[in-house]
Parts: sequence; C-alpha cells; structure tokens
Amino acid sequence: MRGVPQKRKKQMGLEKRMNRLLFSTMIPMACLLVILLLIFWQYAGQYNKLSENLAVSSKFNLSFKDELDLEMYYLAIGSKEASELDDVVGQVEDAQNIMEKLRQNTYHASGVKCLNSLDAYLDNLKKRMVQLMEIKEYDRRMEFMDSNIRIITGLIMQEMQNYIYNESMYLVQVETSLTHRVKILISGMAVLLLATLGILMRRSFRLTGGIIRPVTEMLDKVKKVGRGNFDVLPVSAEIVEIEELDQGINKMAHRISGLLENVRQEKEMQHLTELQLIQAQVNPHFLYNTLDSIVWMIEGERYEDAVFMVTQLASLFRISLSRGKTIISMEDELKHARNYMNIQKIRYKNKFTVEFQVEDAILSCCTVKLVIQPLLENAIYYGMESMDGDGEITVVGYRKGDDVYVEVRDNGLGMPDEMVDALLTENNRVRGSGVGLINVHNRIRLRFGEPYGLEIDSCLDEGTTVRIHLPYIAYSPENTELLEGGRLKQLKGERQDEEK
Repeated sequence: MRGVPQKRKKQMGLEKRMNRLLFSTMIPMACLLVILLLIFWQYAGQYNKLSENLAVSSKFNLSFKDELDLEMYYLAIGSKEASELDDVVGQVEDAQNIMEKLRQNTYHASGVKCLNSLDAYLDNLKKRMVQLMEIKEYDRRMEFMDSNIRIITGLIMQEMQNYIYNESMYLVQVETSLTHRVKILISGMAVLLLATLGILMRRSFRLTGGIIRPVTEMLDKVKKVGRGNFDVLPVSAEIVEIEELDQGINKMAHRISGLLENVRQEKEMQHLTELQLIQAQVNPHFLYNTLDSIVWMIEGERYEDAVFMVTQLASLFRISLSRGKTIISMEDELKHARNYMNIQKIRYKNKFTVEFQVEDAILSCCTVKLVIQPLLENAIYYGMESMDGDGEITVVGYRKGDDVYVEVRDNGLGMPDEMVDALLTENNRVRGSGVGLINVHNRIRLRFGEPYGLEIDSCLDEGTTVRIHLPYIAYSPENTELLEGGRLKQLKGERQDEEK
C-alpha cells in the first residue's frame, strides 16, 4: 500500500526568511507608533490653539472694560475733544479683530456662540458711542453713559468670561480625551508588543529548528558516510541554502560510493584474472594425462574405451570453454563433472565408484563454472589413493529456500580439524590440478559475496564432505549478463521488486 504523498513545504532562502521575520515584527509596531504620533500631533495642535485663545481672551478681559469706560468718561465730560472719538472706536475695532482671530481657533459651538454675542455687543457699542457724542447736555451724557456704555462693556466682559470658561472646559475635555486615547493606544501597544513577541519567539524557534534539525540530520549523514554507509536519504528542509548543502552531501556520497565501487570492481576483475590464470593451469596437465591414457588404450587395442574417452574429453572441454563465459547452468556444470569422472574412472581402472544424487530443481540455476571438478579431483587424490576398489564418491545437490547446495562426499581417510581450517585460509595447492580449494572458494565469493563459498566437514578415517553454497538464481540470458558484469546488487534489487 502506497502512502499518501506529503505536501512539500514552501521553501525560502535564509536571508529572505530573516527579512520576513524582521518585517513581520517591526511593521506593526511602526504602524502603531505612527498612529500614536499622529494623535499626539493632532491634540498638540488643538491644545496650543486653546491655550492661545485663553491667553488672548484673558488679556482682553483684564483691561478692555476699564480702559474703554475711562476713555468714554473723558469724552462725556469734555476732557477730550470729540475728534478723539475715532481713537476709541479704533479700540473697539481692534477688539472685533481679536474676536475674529479667536473665531478661527474655536471649534466648539458654545465658544462660537459667545464670539457671535461679543461681535453683536461691539457693534452696538460703536453705535452707542456715536450717539453719546451727539448729546450736548452734560447730565444727559452722564445718564446715557451709565445706562448704555457701561452696561454694554459689562456685558462684553461677562460674555468674555463665559467664553473663557467654555474654552477652559473644552481644554479639559481635550486633555481627558487625549489621556483616554493614549491609555488605549498604550494598552494596544502592550497587547501588540506581547503578540509580536509571541510571533517573534514562535518564528524564531521555527527558524532555529528549521536550521538545527536538518543540520543535525546532515551531520549524522556525514558520520554514516564516514563509516562507509552511502545509502543516505535526502533531508527535508524549508531553507533553500540548507537543501542545496544537503544535495551537495548526497552527490558527494554517491560519488564516493561510485568511486569505491569502481575500485572494488577493478580489484575483483584483477583477482578474477589471476584466478583464471591459475585455473588455466589445469588444462595442459589434465590433457597430457588423458591423452597418454588414450594412447595406451589404442596400443592395447581398446578402441571402444578410447572412443568413449575422447568423446568425454571433447564434451568436457566444450563446457570448459563455454564461449568464454564464467557463469553457466548447474546442468552443464554437473555434466562437466560427469565427463571428468568418467575419464578418471577409466584412468584409475574403477578404483572407486561415483554416484550423482541431484534434485531437478537446481539444474536450471546459475553457477560459476568449474567449481565441482576441482572438488572431485581433490577427493580422488586425497581420498581414493589408499582405497583398493572400495572407494566411494557421492555428489549430492539440493535446494534449501533461496540457497543451493552441492556436496562432494568421499569415504577416504579424512583430515584433522587444523588441516580443514587451513584449507580455506591458505592458498594450498594440491597435486594434479594445481588449483586449491581456496581458489574455488574465492571465485564463488567474488561473484556472489558472503556467506557463499565452500564449507568443509571432515573426520579422520571416516571421510570428507566439501559443500558448495550458492544463491538460487534462475539461469537466463539476462541474469547471466548481470552476473558476468559483476552487477549482483542490481540483480538482487530486481528480485526483491518482483517479490514485492
């Protein structure tokens, strides 16, 4: 069952990720700070204008009534000429200009209403001043002065006090509103600061985790490569630079693995060539002995035995050549072994018997050629020399699970344990073939690796069993080509895929 493919995380460069982290935390703070400054700027402007209005109106209210009443009194009693009325009217007009200036900086309705009343009082005052100067009698002037001028200036003074009071209350409202908004903004900034710190910590932990975790995995991977394990998996990372570094490590591991594999194959080919040169030594020696036997058979007029021997020899060499291949079927290998034993039985005048007990299930599997014949030759030279017609050699072949076993058993003298242990650890040579069991053992392991090769069981005065251990690989052109090329790993991988 195939797993559901995981969604690939969005990747981002380290510099871009850091900038994003910085902007995501600084921009909200900067925006809130700008808003706070704008509010302060707005309220500062209103506060300054209100303060200026209070200063101007307070100054006006301190001197306007007294100075104007005094000037009009002098005009009423005749201390000043009527021509000087224009100067007093100018003071009233200056007051009107002040009202207009205050109007520009007044924002609330009650203040504007007071200024409108002051404008009306000032206009009325100018009219009353002119009317005062038109009255000639002293008593009537003084009476008009008291009942009009002083009353109007008193109203102006009272209305200006109302204006000052309204402006003061509005100033208090501005201060209260400013304080309230500042508290709200400070609270908002505190909440935003905590949220920003939370986001910053979360993204910082995620960023550091996104760096530390893949770097730790890459470190473990490098340690595995250092120990010779090149089957490394790619590391999942959200940062582009780390993934590129991991890809470089993977390429390096695969490159090292490929180079080591090339070196191993070169050494195997070199070793195999040396073994093949050693193996070639069997041909002249065995051929000489066999041809010599054929000659004396012909001389003794044993023509049928000579023909049989020549036929067996031809078949033996045909299989030995195998068109230059080193991998053949088990059926051909056993046929080669039968040809060899048929020749040897004639040469040794039936000094021993040979029996083949082989399961049909292993006949169609692959094997390295010429692995049974050296074992039979050693059994003849070591096991049958002291036998006098009662020697027995048995070849047993069977399959066990995914493994194939071929055993060469004899009832000869056997060997002590120390000699058995030395056979597969030293390059021992046996007379006759010049090919030791260690060479057969090495040839099998070069093709199939451990734990395959030879296994030896021997007991003094009872006999010896040499067991060939091979993997079961069906004989086919494709499998033969892979084994000839030393690509056993690829063949095993294909077998595992077929089993799945």
